[in-house]
Amino acid sequence: MIIMMLGLALFLNAFTTYTITNQMNVLSDLNMPVGQGITRAYAIQQMQEHSFEDTITYQKLSSQKNYEISKIQFESYDNEWNYEVKKIHDLADTFLNYGLNDDTIKDLTVMSANLNEIESIHLEYTQKANQIFYAYDNGQTNDLTSVVTAVKAQHNQISLKTILLNDEVQKLTDSLNAGVEESKQKSFTLQMIIIVSTGIMSLALGYFLNLINKDLVHEVIKKTRSLQKANRKLERMNVLKDDFINIASHELKSPLHPIYGFVELARNGDIGSEEAFAGISKQARQLEEVANRILDMSRIDNGILHLSYEKFNLNDSLMEIISSYRLNLDKKIKIETRLEKGIDIEADRVRIGQVIRNLINNALKFTEKGDVEVTMQHNIQKNFVEVTISDCGSGIHPDILPNLFNKFITKGPKTESWNGNGLGLYLSREIINAHGGHIFAYNNKDVGATFKFTIPIMRHLNAKELHQKIMN
Repeated sequence: MIIMMLGLALFLNAFTTYTITNQMNVLSDLNMPVGQGITRAYAIQQMQEHSFEDTITYQKLSSQKNYEISKIQFESYDNEWNYEVKKIHDLADTFLNYGLNDDTIKDLTVMSANLNEIESIHLEYTQKANQIFYAYDNGQTNDLTSVVTAVKAQHNQISLKTILLNDEVQKLTDSLNAGVEESKQKSFTLQMIIIVSTGIMSLALGYFLNLINKDLVHEVIKKTRSLQKANRKLERMNVLKDDFINIASHELKSPLHPIYGFVELARNGDIGSEEAFAGISKQARQLEEVANRILDMSRIDNGILHLSYEKFNLNDSLMEIISSYRLNLDKKIKIETRLEKGIDIEADRVRIGQVIRNLINNALKFTEKGDVEVTMQHNIQKNFVEVTISDCGSGIHPDILPNLFNKFITKGPKTESWNGNGLGLYLSREIINAHGGHIFAYNNKDVGATFKFTIPIMRHLNAKELHQKIMN
C-alpha cells in the first residue's frame, strides 16, 4: 500500500512538473515574440502613414519623382506589416493546439479575433490609399478630401487597437502565470493528502523519497536543458563554421596572391620597393576589412552585436565621411549633398558610420561617371531621421533586388561577379535593424539605384509615447 501511494505521488509529481514546464515554455516562447511583433507592427504602421502623407504632399507640389518614391515606400511598409502580423497569427495558431487550459485558450482566441479586426481595418486602409493613388495617377485630383480623411481615421484606429492589443498580451501572460500557480497548488494539495493517508509510520520514508525524487527531477531537467542548449549551440556553430569556410576560402586568400606577386616582382627587380610596399599595404588593408566583416557577421549570427549609444550630430558625421571620399574621387564622379540642418541623434556613431560608408562604397562601385547624391532629413515629431544615397550607375538587377540584403549576394546584372564579399549590405541591414530602423533599396526611374535607411532620433521613446506625440 505504501509503495502504491509513493508510486502515485511520484507519478503526480512528474506529471505536474511536465505541466508546469509546458506552461512556462508557452509563457517564454509565445509572450516575448508576440509582444515584439506587435511593437514592430506598430512602428511599421507609423512609417507607412508617414509615406502616405508624403505622397499626398508631393502630389500637391507636383513632385512626380518624390511622389513615386513615397508610393514605393508605402507598398514596402505594407508588405512588412502583413509579414509581422502573419508571424503573430502563426504563433497564436501554433499554441492553440499546445494543450493549454481553457482560460489561456480563451485569451488567445480573443487576441486572434482582435488581430483579425486590425487586419480587416488595415486592408480597408490600404485599399482606400491605393484608390487615392489610382486617382492621382489618372489625373483625378478632385473630391478626394473625404477619402483622405477616412484613410487617416483608419490609421488612427489601427494605432489605438494595436496599443490595446498589448493589453491582451499582458492578460494572456497573467492567465499563463495563474495556470502555473494553480497547477502548483493542486499538486501540493494532492501530495499532502497522499502523504497523510500513508500514516505516521510512513511519513519519514515518504518525506525522504520525496526529497530524492525532487532532486532527481530537478537534476534531470537541468541536465536536459543543458544538453538541449549545447545541441543548439553546436548546430549554430556548425552553420557559422560553414559560412566561415565559404567566405574564408574565397575571400581571405584573394589579397594574398597580389601580396606574393608584389614580393616576387620586387625580388626580381621589376618594380621598386616603395611600389611593392604600397601594393602590399593596400592588400593588407583589404585583408583586414574582410576579417573585420567576418567578425561582425559572427557577432550578428550569435546575437551579441553590441551598440555603444551616444549623442552626436549626424550632419557632421556625414560631411566628415563624404569629405574623406572626395579627396580620392575620380574627376568623372562627384558626391553632391542635400542635408537638412544638423540634429543630434542617439545611436552608435561607429556603426552608423559603417553603414554610410558601405552604401557610399556601393554607389561609387557602380557609378562610372556622374553624381552620387547624399540627402538627410528628419522629423522630430515622429522621432526618425532618414538618409538617402542615390547613384546614376547600372541599377539593381530585378533577380537580385528581393535578396539584396542577404549574405553573400555577389552577383550583378548579366550574372557578372561584383567585387566584394557580399557582406556589406547584410551587415548594414542588421545594424539598422538593431537600432530599430528600416533599410531598403529600389531602382530609380531613369538610371541608377537608391538606398535609404531610417533610424529613431531618440531610442528611449516607446510605442505609446510615440503615438501620443503623433496625436498631439
